[in-house]
Amino acid sequence: MKTNEAAVQKKSMKERMGSMGNNLSLIIAIVALWVVLGIASPFFSSFDNLMNILLASAITLIRASGATIAMITGGMDLSQNATGAIAGVVCATVSVSMGAPVWLVILLALGIGLGFGAINGVLIAYLKINPIITTIATMQIFRGIAWLFTDVTIQVADKSLIFMGRGYIGGVVPVSVLIAFGFFFLAFFLLKYTRFGRQVYMVGGNETASRLSGINSNKIKFICYLISGLCAGFAGMLLSAQVGAALPSSGAGTEMDVIAAIVLGGLSLSGGKGSMVGTLLGILILSIIANGLQVMGVNQYVQWVVTGSILILAVLIDVIRSGALKKQ
Repeated sequence: MKTNEAAVQKKSMKERMGSMGNNLSLIIAIVALWVVLGIASPFFSSFDNLMNILLASAITLIRASGATIAMITGGMDLSQNATGAIAGVVCATVSVSMGAPVWLVILLALGIGLGFGAINGVLIAYLKINPIITTIATMQIFRGIAWLFTDVTIQVADKSLIFMGRGYIGGVVPVSVLIAFGFFFLAFFLLKYTRFGRQVYMVGGNETASRLSGINSNKIKFICYLISGLCAGFAGMLLSAQVGAALPSSGAGTEMDVIAAIVLGGLSLSGGKGSMVGTLLGILILSIIANGLQVMGVNQYVQWVVTGSILILAVLIDVIRSGALKKQ
């Protein structure tokens, strides 16, 4: 198995070079957007607005840290926001009604995420149900559970939770941004420097070959959805802390934001290709565009059109890269 993994690493050198080229293109796009939007609105280029952009990106980055790992296997997780909604309302309820300490609330959020991630993992990895169909279905189920748990808004009163969501270090850097980058670096390390990360790429690149080389592809996929669920659960709790309230409709309608950012970052929907750096750059591009449009007072519905158009463009680029158009 070591020989096969070494071969995959050698084979992936060309893919890594391609990834570097993609990341460079994204960086150039970010700089260009920053210059154009800065000219359009002087406030856009201010340090305060930069922190606003990073703050708005924090929840997406946490979710994407887990979703990227799942999608590299050729999967998909559209149920993250619904998982987060359940975690948010349950954690807020436990915090308010039972006065649970913040560490217990965090463990509860992670536990809820792992539990619902395990459901996705079993259905996709072991029962072989299509990931898109599975997570669309579980998105509906989880969202329904959130509404059954409560149909009212629950205020978050715990000062420690509020500090996690809204607090600043030194009055400058948002705490939630630091937490988000903590998740990002953990996912980055996991994918780039561990045996598990290499196996994730191998399963996504060729599941049959990886299975023949001795990799338990079902187990790898299951763990990936556990990680995605864990990130979703924590993100849901942190979002409620940011907003100051938890509600069962939290995150509804924004499920594609994470997917769009990840695909824009260069991840192949067929699996086996993608990186956390690309995901981060994709998130920054979408956040910069959304923030710039808000600063200029553009209608929110126009923002949806822009996000959807970017997703189509990103998928089209992936199709062109794969050579699918040339095969026709």
